[in-house]
Amino acid sequence: MDVKSGLIFQLVDLRPEGVCLRGQISFADLDIQEEDRFSYPNPLEYDLLLTPLGQNSVLLRGTLQARIAIICDRCNCPGELLLQVDDVCHQYKDAFGKVLDLTPDIREDILIIFPQHCLCREDCRGLCLQCGENLNVSSCTCDSAAEDLPAAAESQSDPWQGLDKLKLS
Repeated sequence: MDVKSGLIFQLVDLRPEGVCLRGQISFADLDIQEEDRFSYPNPLEYDLLLTPLGQNSVLLRGTLQARIAIICDRCNCPGELLLQVDDVCHQYKDAFGKVLDLTPDIREDILIIFPQHCLCREDCRGLCLQCGENLNVSSCTCDSAAEDLPAAAESQSDPWQGLDKLKLS
């Protein structure tokens, strides 16, 4: 079995056992731009197997993984996140004799698993609502924090509470 790198592959004569595609690609080459809460110090690593299915089609299967730098949504501190796709699976019909560019499908696979919010660690305590102290680093020194906690918890449990105070007549 051949081992190649690159996500653009000329399908002229694909062996029955397929071809293994291993390598790395930068997020810039995938057209995934850095944002204020995400950056990509490491490339995306891929380990893919391209095999013939018969009737002029091929199957792509494999894994993707990358470590990205994040800013935590709770405490605003930097962290790291592992993005991993264990079940890449794409079928390409009428592929033989053509140049097959896997980049758009790999881009889509990695974008689908991007988190909606990021935490520096699973048990991140975030920032104090009163003074802004990072509760992962030290305890809050606010005197009113303990008193306001039940009221804050009550308002979070009833998001419609503010509507009761409206005078509509």
